[in-house]
Amino acid sequence: MSTLLVAKKEFQDAIRSRLLLLVTSLFTAFLAFYTYYKFAMVTPAEPAVVADLYRAVASVVAVVGTLLGYNVIVGERESGSLQFLLAQPHTRRDVVIGKLLGRAAVVAVTVGIAFAVVGAHYAVLVETSPSVMAYARLGGKILVLGVVFVAVAIAFSAAVRSTTMATWGAVWLAFLFAFVWDSVLAVIKTFLFTSQTLPPWYYLITRFNPKFAFVHIDATALDTIPFYLKGWFGGVILAGWLLVPLGVAYLRFQRGDLA
Repeated sequence: MSTLLVAKKEFQDAIRSRLLLLVTSLFTAFLAFYTYYKFAMVTPAEPAVVADLYRAVASVVAVVGTLLGYNVIVGERESGSLQFLLAQPHTRRDVVIGKLLGRAAVVAVTVGIAFAVVGAHYAVLVETSPSVMAYARLGGKILVLGVVFVAVAIAFSAAVRSTTMATWGAVWLAFLFAFVWDSVLAVIKTFLFTSQTLPPWYYLITRFNPKFAFVHIDATALDTIPFYLKGWFGGVILAGWLLVPLGVAYLRFQRGDLA
């Protein structure tokens, strides 16, 4: 019950501060623009599919999720409100899990509204609109990714002791998952490998970015497809990113003082 009370307070704070309105508006605007770009401006020779939306939207939700979670604990630690919160019948576990649930609800509302509004618009007005089921599946994947990135950011927020460190850490995490990971892999592929055949470890590193957990990686050039490139392993990667950083950060948060 205490966990749900913390989650409810976190969600209500997002409403009162207009954070929910801001994030939902910006994400909906981006999704509308990018969907229009992919489907309304498509040429017959290059038909667009819903999968074309995934990477760009996943990169944006990586940034959104990180920014939603990076300050929720360390910010209250510095302001002193965390001590007040823990003076009530809430444990530190209630705080960590409750804040995760509260921010996950913000992500759920944001993604749900954005995909409902944009999807309904294109289903009615655009002849080349994506199928409803494919669009809904994409929304579900983006929602899961958003929750994972929120969890990673909250873990970072629980582990550090200053908002300055949390801010720089959030910027680094957002750029790492959204842009840097892809760029580093592209450089490795360009300068280290002259043939089209890439070693298995390259595919493994690619997939360890949670953004790529849902992406089918074409490794047909390999003699055998390793288990970590099969569909089910994407769920393992997401579960790992959801649970491991949060668990480690919780242990650090549990043992530390609030000063």
